[in-house]
Amino acid sequence: MLTRLTRFVLNLQSQQFSNLQIKQLLHLMAFSHLINCLLLAFGPFFVVYKARSLAEQGAYKTVLISILGCLLTQFCKLFLLASLSVITEQLIHIKLLFDLIDCYGIILVAKQKTNIDDKISRVFAIAIGWALMDCVMKHLFTFIPNATTDEFTWTFILRGFTANLEFFETLFLVGLLQSKNKISYALILLKVLVLPNFQDIITRGGLSSAYMLVSRFVI
Repeated sequence: MLTRLTRFVLNLQSQQFSNLQIKQLLHLMAFSHLINCLLLAFGPFFVVYKARSLAEQGAYKTVLISILGCLLTQFCKLFLLASLSVITEQLIHIKLLFDLIDCYGIILVAKQKTNIDDKISRVFAIAIGWALMDCVMKHLFTFIPNATTDEFTWTFILRGFTANLEFFETLFLVGLLQSKNKISYALILLKVLVLPNFQDIITRGGLSSAYMLVSRFVI
């Protein structure tokens, strides 16, 4: 790859390059852009899995169960969304229902018997599997057809950062559901009930114009 890049640079410097070479350069840049987006979105899962030594604890079974649980939960939400006639004003209530379904799905996954004795490692294993499947369904099928085009924007890099934030959000939620105390339940209610409404207020209110102004310089 270094030889090809060097050859393209020399051709560009001498201004002796054909349309075929330009297309090859664009394809190479598009492929590199796709790899960067995938590494940014999915790299933290591998890093956390290795850093917590989950492989040595046999956590792959828990991760697979969590992946399957997230997949079944997503199918249930798609079935409900297809069955209900939703209008714009009801979207916030649908989001609330979906968050509750996610919480119930995580609880069912956590009840499955595994060979992990450490509670913290168990939380990490469940969160990795759940967030990984969620990232595949939300971002992977967007990266592959769109991040390989000749038009390079910050959109898909930002999606990678979004996937990282969603992973830590899932880790936080799984930890709260495993704690089973009043404080954790209060924080879960805060996340499920308050935050979606707060985000909706920001989106519809005056702060949305400020966000759009900032996004023009970032995206």
